[in-house]
Amino acid sequence: MEFGFLIDRRRVVINNIEIKPLNNFEETINRFYQSATVSNGWVYPPLVNTNRNFTEKKRFKVEGKIASIFFLFEPTHSITIYPFDEDKVKFLILAFGFLNGLYLSPAGYLYLNRVPYKIGKITGVILIRNDAEKGILTFSKCFDRMSTEKRKLAFSILHWFLIGPSYLYDWDRFDAQYKVLDGIYKFSGLSAPNHASRPIELSKKYGIEIPKWAQLNSDGKTSKLSIIRNDLVHEAKYAGQPIGCEYPKENFNLEFVRFNTKLIAAVFGLKSNFLQSDPMDRNTHGWAFA
Repeated sequence: MEFGFLIDRRRVVINNIEIKPLNNFEETINRFYQSATVSNGWVYPPLVNTNRNFTEKKRFKVEGKIASIFFLFEPTHSITIYPFDEDKVKFLILAFGFLNGLYLSPAGYLYLNRVPYKIGKITGVILIRNDAEKGILTFSKCFDRMSTEKRKLAFSILHWFLIGPSYLYDWDRFDAQYKVLDGIYKFSGLSAPNHASRPIELSKKYGIEIPKWAQLNSDGKTSKLSIIRNDLVHEAKYAGQPIGCEYPKENFNLEFVRFNTKLIAAVFGLKSNFLQSDPMDRNTHGWAFA
């Protein structure tokens, strides 16, 4: 199965799995450099003509352009496994995207809003040495052990974690990461007395330092994270104000994503010193899987 978009020439061969660049990889990358609209590690959709109705054509003189809602990329790689399993292949494409800190999808799938092209953009972690082989083998074995329902949940966690940062608005990105956190909690099979305690229990189980904004308040039932989440879900408020009128002081775009990155790695059995890094660390890390 062909997939993309990934600017990396590495070939991964482990057990019955092979990931490699397509024969036209260089031409595809060259076309990308000549035509893509990019900013700070993200690719944005092409502009298309507006679809004006009859009245608008009469009254408005300028035929403008707007960003396409969905857009396509050329595939850059292929993945083969034996025996072939379509669900597993699609899962491993997502998993390989997670390992590279990118959203990767099968050829022909549509992207929305924007998509990162810079490796490590979403997670702040990159593959080094033989991480690709170790990582993809761990995900493969994990998939083989899971039930059908747990496979669906695992796919949802990875998919929404990688899609979430593509949203343009802060509150949408926050909402996506919270959904991922809930999925991780469900996948882990833990029991917590309330929403605010879920990150606490996950941190204890996987030995990950809890961010300050997820620590419990004195009442033992709430945290900054849970309050913002509840306001957003139930009262259309974000950071204590109507959506769009205020932003949290916490850097959820970085720290929440990093926290979920560590949890995802841990629940799938990946072992890396990155999991013990400071919750507010902004540095790029290498996975360096054990």
